Amino acid sequence: KYPCDQCDFKATQKSSLLTHLKSQHEGVKYPCDLCDYKATQKSSLLRHLKSKHVGVQYPCDQCDFKATQKSNLMSHKKSKHEGVEYPCDQCDFKATLKSNLWTHLMTKHKGLQYPCDQCNYKAKRKSSLLRHLKSKHVGVKYPCDQCDFKANEKSYLFIHLKSKHESVRYPCDQCDYKATHKCHLLTHIKSQHEGVKYP
Repeated sequence: KYPCDQCDFKATQKSSLLTHLKSQHEGVKYPCDLCDYKATQKSSLLRHLKSKHVGVQYPCDQCDFKATQKSNLMSHKKSKHEGVEYPCDQCDFKATLKSNLWTHLMTKHKGLQYPCDQCNYKAKRKSSLLRHLKSKHVGVKYPCDQCDFKANEKSYLFIHLKSKHESVRYPCDQCDYKATHKCHLLTHIKSQHEGVKYP
């Protein structure tokens, strides 16, 4: 045993006693160059750098907090969320997690409502409302070349064409000819029945 003459510490090796004396009683400081922290041991400085300044993060599953150490995350959860309740504003239900409140609202109260400010549409999710706004009220129009329909997305135009016009025939009222596109029928009428010549 190697006792410290300045405190109750006892080392099993002389080198451990010297490390203890240097770190605890001689005040050798290892300053952090990113903040005011000063360590008495190099290992403590490295641990500080990793926990406070390096991007290792442990996100809280109940809020936006991110910890740099798992122990800090646990402390955060205990101080901020343990026993914290998220009450339902439509009944007496109380959830301990925000995600559980959301599930409750969706299943018991027909979901959160996100109303469109331009029509009567109501979405259960914000992402659905944004998609609705983009497709119905904003954006580039893709016109159908066979009717007056206009789509805001190419995929919607494709669905429209497939459901409304695929294999739909435009019969000629002067002969047995049937066109798959309105423009083809008009070309046929002009060339076959009105004498218009096309190169």
